[in-house]
Amino acid sequence: MNDYEERIESLKERVSRLMAALEEVNFECQRLEIINSNLDFQLKEANRELNQNIAVLQALEEENEELKRKLK
Repeated sequence: MNDYEERIESLKERVSRLMAALEEVNFECQRLEIINSNLDFQLKEANRELNQNIAVLQALEEENEELKRKLK
């Protein structure tokens, strides 16, 4: 094999490795997108629960204030 052919083969091998690395990066990106989506869902659910808890606490606070007024 002459120098030109060796360089071509070397470049083909590099391209092959780069393509494999790119596929790995794409796979990791997809995995991270799934994780991000799951975390986003969990955050929205936690916020919804937090808002519900705040509403319950506000209602209890109002009820306590009303009971205090009635006791006076």
